[in-house]
Amino acid sequence: MMLILTFYHKGIARVNEIHISLNFDTIPAPASKRPSALRITSPTDTIPVIANDSTRIATVDSFNFKTAEGALDVPVKYHADDSMVIDVPANTIKFYGKKSTVSYSDNTLEAPQINYDQNTNLVTAHHVKDSNGRVIANANFEQGEFKSQSDTIVFNLKTQKGLTKGTYTQQGEMYVYGEKIKKVDDDVFYALRGRFTTCNLDTPHFAFVSSKIKFIQNKMAFTGPVHPEFEGVPVPVVLPFGIYPLSQGRHSGLLAPSFTANDQMGLALDGLGYYKILGPNWDVILRGTLYSYGGWTASVNPQYYKRYRYRGALGFNMQRFKTNFKGDPDFSSTKTVNVTWSHSSDGKARPGVSFNANVNAGSSKFNEQVPNNPNRNFQNQMNSSIAYSKVWKDKPFNLSINANHNQNTLLRLINFNLPDVAFNVNTLYPFRRKEPIGDYKWFENLGVALNTNAKSLSSFYDTAGNIGKQIADRLQWGASHNVPISLSLPQLGPLQISPQVSYQERWYQERQFFAWNPVTRSVDTSRSNGFYRASEMTFGISTSTRIFGMFTFNKGRVKAIRHEIR
Repeated sequence: MMLILTFYHKGIARVNEIHISLNFDTIPAPASKRPSALRITSPTDTIPVIANDSTRIATVDSFNFKTAEGALDVPVKYHADDSMVIDVPANTIKFYGKKSTVSYSDNTLEAPQINYDQNTNLVTAHHVKDSNGRVIANANFEQGEFKSQSDTIVFNLKTQKGLTKGTYTQQGEMYVYGEKIKKVDDDVFYALRGRFTTCNLDTPHFAFVSSKIKFIQNKMAFTGPVHPEFEGVPVPVVLPFGIYPLSQGRHSGLLAPSFTANDQMGLALDGLGYYKILGPNWDVILRGTLYSYGGWTASVNPQYYKRYRYRGALGFNMQRFKTNFKGDPDFSSTKTVNVTWSHSSDGKARPGVSFNANVNAGSSKFNEQVPNNPNRNFQNQMNSSIAYSKVWKDKPFNLSINANHNQNTLLRLINFNLPDVAFNVNTLYPFRRKEPIGDYKWFENLGVALNTNAKSLSSFYDTAGNIGKQIADRLQWGASHNVPISLSLPQLGPLQISPQVSYQERWYQERQFFAWNPVTRSVDTSRSNGFYRASEMTFGISTSTRIFGMFTFNKGRVKAIRHEIR
């Protein structure tokens, strides 16, 4: 008997046929041989079996197949993107195509060239290069959360162990490369001549390099002797071992620097820092830069965030620059500072309350001294604003407090408006009944309101030294209170009369005196600081009317003209 099996698969232009010959022996087996597994017997039947007995009901036992030793537990699924070559005597299958895959359990291997040896359960995958030597498709491996990209992969489906060459993988926020990586367990890997970095480039700006690495997936990595490397240049600082957290999410750690250069300040180790988690809602970034001519910068940047409540960031920056070498005619040394703060609140957290801030203040020469940043160098304005407002629910009160700052770095002029307060009370009707019946009485329309404003100003140049003392010495403040009283009287015929009374009081800190000087024949002016007040009251009455009239015509197309006088 001849059985012909024909295999079809995607992307194949030919059909492979496998011819299998099955020979069945028609001669009964000797009594000494073991009975056939296909023979139907009834072990409890004591009646002899009669040939051609149509009344006998046979019971069929289920077939029992023993799994061959070394066989896989679950089926292997594979797909060839272009073509597949099956070698039956050798028990191997070769897959070709950019997206060819072999999957077993939770393991998936994808590569343009894959060889599957069914005898050894080994799957071997290779990348492919074009005629110019560029890699056009890598060998990729995926198992659960672990993903890698390699030049070559050898993986045993039975033992779940493997060896890769030229492999890149990501663990948490760390990128790991190894010339060879060996998988010995579900979560344990060993790497030979590898590196760690947070830079996602093939040639990273910085990395920690070690010849021996062991890492536990998304938990921790351990190395032998390790040294840093910047732009492919090794730094001659060697540590005896290294321990690196690979956990996902936020975690404290070093921030790697980069190499920069400036014509006036020399070479720089730029951005060396540390990231520290202070709590679930706080963290801080510390950074610094060192220049070969002796200059340096330092910055402290805390950040805070609470969901549905608020978020913000602070920044304190200090620069100390030395341009050229000491003794040169164009040598200079400057020290500048800058403070930034941004804050925003969620209006849903406290209905009726709002608080926002955007602060940018510092030395007038700070922007000018920032290295390698032309856009920042030509900014000559610094502005700040802080605003708080509150509206009381079901009450006629509202409050707003604002603070502003603007600074011209060319003129070195600084203006402060700190603070600007406004408190208002909407019109109240003190004589109205809580539950009125019918129209209001005339006196119930008497309304009283309150408007209060207070402001302080300070303007100075930052060339005189102590800024805090200048703010206090040049501070000017004032306040005003206004109480308007209004009454809407009932209409008297065609007239509507509304009397008004307003009381206003002003508070101020400075009084000027003018006196005629007969000697100089001019007016002398003197000033006196203190607390002074001035008040005034105004009265007014307004009358409004609306008189309607109509002219009628007996003849013509126009019958009437209606007019109104106000």
